[in-house]
Amino acid sequence: MKSFSLPMILSNLVLEIEHLIDQELVDETINYCINEVMNVFYQDDSGLILENVTSDGLFLDTFEGRLVMPGHSLESMWFLMDLAKRNGDTELIKKAVDISINLLEYGWDKKYGGIFYMMDIKGYPPEKLEWDQKLWWVHQEAILAVLKGYELTEDKRCWEWFEKLHDYTWNRFPDKEYGEWFGYLNRQGEVLLPLKGGKWKGCFHVPRFLYQGWQTLDLISS
Repeated sequence: MKSFSLPMILSNLVLEIEHLIDQELVDETINYCINEVMNVFYQDDSGLILENVTSDGLFLDTFEGRLVMPGHSLESMWFLMDLAKRNGDTELIKKAVDISINLLEYGWDKKYGGIFYMMDIKGYPPEKLEWDQKLWWVHQEAILAVLKGYELTEDKRCWEWFEKLHDYTWNRFPDKEYGEWFGYLNRQGEVLLPLKGGKWKGCFHVPRFLYQGWQTLDLISS
């Protein structure tokens, strides 16, 4: 298999280090990332993005091959919006917005609210036991996706989802007594683990989210 994580993160990293590397490599990397995300991992029939495909880019009917992570996919969509904005590609921006809305409608827990961590594209029970947890970074990246989508298109669906996500996220993840954010909630939206840091929850997603959110809201209001 090959993993979505490589083209996904490169689509953001390439812009962060653009000023340090050769322009030809920048352009090649951007084209590679857009093609991999939108033509290999994105599934046009379902409107969803797979986490793993075969080395030839084909669907693999296994636990890993059916895995969808809505938060990961939403994060990639605002990365692609940034690339599309850089290149003046309005068609790609609109498609990334449409995919973001589809991912939110698919991944949103209709019973308890919040976005599921992991799902199976065929609707089978996911292999991962933590599949129904609600994670801090998933909701932060979802907010950035719809904020950037609204900034670039003024699509009212983005703002409606922003308000819904903002309400859920800010009422559950921040520790109002001691500061910082809890990382892991159970399906019902209650704190599952009170730790604020660990192997996976470092000082990355929260400050980037706050910075990017501030910058995007500034653009929207200007």
